Amino acid sequence: MKDKYDFSIVDEGHTRYRGEFNLRTLNLVMYYKLLFRADIVHIHSGVFILRVFHIINSLLLHKKTIVTIHRDPRIEGHATTTRFLLGKCDHAILVNKEGYDAVRKSGKCQYHLLPAFLPPLLDEEPSLPSEILDWIGSFKKNNGAYICCSNAWNLVFHNNEDLYGLDICLKAINRLCVSGFRNVGLVFVVASCTAHAEVLDAYKKYISDNHLENNILIWEHPTSFVRLIQRCDLVLRTTNTDGDAISIRESLYYRKPVLASDVVRRPKATMLFKNRDFIDLAHKIASCMAHRGEKMQSACEPIDYKTLYINIYNC
Repeated sequence: MKDKYDFSIVDEGHTRYRGEFNLRTLNLVMYYKLLFRADIVHIHSGVFILRVFHIINSLLLHKKTIVTIHRDPRIEGHATTTRFLLGKCDHAILVNKEGYDAVRKSGKCQYHLLPAFLPPLLDEEPSLPSEILDWIGSFKKNNGAYICCSNAWNLVFHNNEDLYGLDICLKAINRLCVSGFRNVGLVFVVASCTAHAEVLDAYKKYISDNHLENNILIWEHPTSFVRLIQRCDLVLRTTNTDGDAISIRESLYYRKPVLASDVVRRPKATMLFKNRDFIDLAHKIASCMAHRGEKMQSACEPIDYKTLYINIYNC
């Protein structure tokens, strides 16, 4: 959309990028300068308190205010505040039906239900690290090797359970191996290890105690999950809550089978297992292995996002 609009970025991430203002500098003069200059403020913050901060400032400056919530807002525990603030905005974009139903209300705000998927630009995706490629290459020497993959941005807990389900992935792979499926492997990416290091250590001990070192690789750095999807046979989404999982739509876009928890409505063609049930997860993985090689139709064709967002920005 850069041919239609000039964009300035207010970034909140730990990594700071040259040429982009980062809120962690605490330079509020620059922050308000960017807001004063803007005609439209489109807020994507995944941090509840920062989202509130941005919305209030945008509204006080009488800017056209658009808010996209990229996950299920119910897990934040501030549904009333979220509904109230969104009702004051011009547009609110939710990425799944559950979140849409939870916050939608009457008022001036226009609510939109739009998945957050954009087709990946493969030329911009970095290559997989050599260590992952070597592990996959070595594992594929096994007869009939079948590799699953999954990811988490960090180890996070929801309802006192591993939100991304790494624990049940380990148990499912172990159950399969004990049952004779020694040709099943798992690459699980934990992009950041800034929280719950002791839990990750316990997971590694579980792998060691059950002699799963040859079947499971936990990769503890950011990497291109799109590249990993292309190298694997099955994508797992084992979360105990969710928004609109990009990894599911990316997988379906590349016609890779996806097995996901049944916590929210999933895109068409996604296979489901019972949430937090590693036995059912193992059973469904075995079923996928039995049907490997079968062609599937993509259920995630590109949406004309440009037209959709131009209409939102202009109205």
